[in-house]
Amino acid sequence: MKTKLEKHTVCVICQSVGNTDPRCICCYENRWESIELDFEACECCGNLIDDGNPADTEFNKEQLKDK
Repeated sequence: MKTKLEKHTVCVICQSVGNTDPRCICCYENRWESIELDFEACECCGNLIDDGNPADTEFNKEQLKDK
């Protein structure tokens, strides 16, 4: 399967695309800090790989370094 990296702006706390973590404050309050992270997606269908968890990239490590 061929994959590609996509950047998404997500909540710093849960790092979830589409606010899928119901326990996170970002789901019920519109004030949260956001961060841009790389996510791996299928090149064919566009679905996120690894249950939508952020990819293991240098860009993500740098973004999360001070969080």
